[in-house]
Amino acid sequence: MEQGKSTQTILVVDDNPSIRTLVKGVLETEGYAVLLADGAETAMTLYDQSTVALLLTDVAMPVIDGLELADQLLRREPQLRILFMSGSENVSRGFGCVAKPFTGAGLIHRVGEVLSSVPVTQAGGATAV
Repeated sequence: MEQGKSTQTILVVDDNPSIRTLVKGVLETEGYAVLLADGAETAMTLYDQSTVALLLTDVAMPVIDGLELADQLLRREPQLRILFMSGSENVSRGFGCVAKPFTGAGLIHRVGEVLSSVPVTQAGGATAV
């Protein structure tokens, strides 16, 4: 790994396997450790087994969407950094969002912004960055 690259772990959650694979490849080239989940249940299990620096989740998923997943994980870790992926506007509740489709460079830029920012607790305990 090149000097200066991150070793932080990012939990990527998307029900589309192609997007998970693409995002994993982009993030790993920057030195991030990546955990992949196809839905909220798997994501919560992986989260409990790891130290996660960032939740990178799709908003629109079956059963439990990305917003509800974020709420559940924020109850466990109020300072968790979150970045949503979405094809829709204004769905991120004040958290960061990367619009689909995105470029690898655009994704890396947004991930870097979120990880380098100081979390701010919002009303209700949620953390926005």
